[in-house]
Amino acid sequence: MKTIRINIDKWFDKQDKSWRALSLDKQRRYTLCLFLVYLLLTTVVILKVWYDTAKSDNRMIIEHIDNPVRKKEIPASQLDTLSTKLKEKIYERK
Repeated sequence: MKTIRINIDKWFDKQDKSWRALSLDKQRRYTLCLFLVYLLLTTVVILKVWYDTAKSDNRMIIEHIDNPVRKKEIPASQLDTLSTKLKEKIYERK
């Protein structure tokens, strides 16, 4: 675990050195480009949410919630023998 941490620290130091080696003009340009990409993505997401909410009919349908376990009827042939009552003529009272 310590070796992973040391390798990550070395990688971050290497990235920091290469960032500081760039001129201030290039640093500003990269920062501006990243900010514009972030702004574009944010705008696209906000417009998509706004479009989806404006397009919908804004009606909420309230229905009864069905239990999915009880919804399907299981045929008797698929039931476990422990859950079924097996009656045979031999064991019944006369």
